[in-house]
Amino acid sequence: MSPRKVVPAAGGVVWRKPSSRTDGLEILLIHRPRYDDWTFPKGKAEAGELPPVTAAREILEETGFRVRLGRPLPKVSYQIAGGVKEVDYWMAKTRGSSSFEPTKEVDALRWCTLRAARKRLSYEHDIALLDHVEDLIGPRQHATHSLVLLRHAKAEQRKHFHGPDDRERPLAPPGLTAALRLIPVLDAFGPKRLFCSPALRCRQSLEPYAEATGRSMFLDDRLLEGTSPKAARDAVRDALAHKRSLLCSHRPVFPDLFAALDLEDPELSTGEAAIVHHRKGVVLATERWRA
Repeated sequence: MSPRKVVPAAGGVVWRKPSSRTDGLEILLIHRPRYDDWTFPKGKAEAGELPPVTAAREILEETGFRVRLGRPLPKVSYQIAGGVKEVDYWMAKTRGSSSFEPTKEVDALRWCTLRAARKRLSYEHDIALLDHVEDLIGPRQHATHSLVLLRHAKAEQRKHFHGPDDRERPLAPPGLTAALRLIPVLDAFGPKRLFCSPALRCRQSLEPYAEATGRSMFLDDRLLEGTSPKAARDAVRDALAHKRSLLCSHRPVFPDLFAALDLEDPELSTGEAAIVHHRKGVVLATERWRA
């Protein structure tokens, strides 16, 4: 018997605060004329595409909304012809207005209350996902802020660098490529306040995203190698004061950065980002992605 085919996909539970009242929230559903169904926006991954990139791209293509991904939701799996589809989902908040135009793929959008969404959804696995979201809404854990901890991409080896200051050691060619691949990964979560070690390899890792999104980088000596544990804790404290922030640093600094969040150091690889989803500084979920 041949192994079953697994089709990776990703999407989001897109939400907004309704303009007509102060309580509750609304969920965005799409209608697909081919199946005559109502479901959450999602789609199949392109070759080599990471799930959060797939989710943000598919939501934009199907709804016209750019979104910022929030906390991850349970993976959903269901049978399709010849295999199984596995869908990674996130809470997703809209960024700006929609450019939606009906297509043969999606011909209608509908903002629904939770009660209306439950009645309209066509599939039990979607209703089960909505149940999970509703469980988060009660304690207000659906709306989170994000702190991205990014280890710089692969740098030139120390033995091959002959400059007088190791802080000027640059990224190696694979690291420069990884920095470009990081752009859509980081943009899916939308960090706005960017704190970066002044070391060249960190600056080169973050500059492509900063330039692509028009963000400013703030060089912070507290993120350099050799920083004290207290300085690292202070850097995290200051980053948490912003709703969406990012710290780019070096491997020896990360144990102290994660300790400041009461988290174990996951030993990030070069070019890997940990996304910490929190509410008022309390960590609710984490995930890791490497470009």
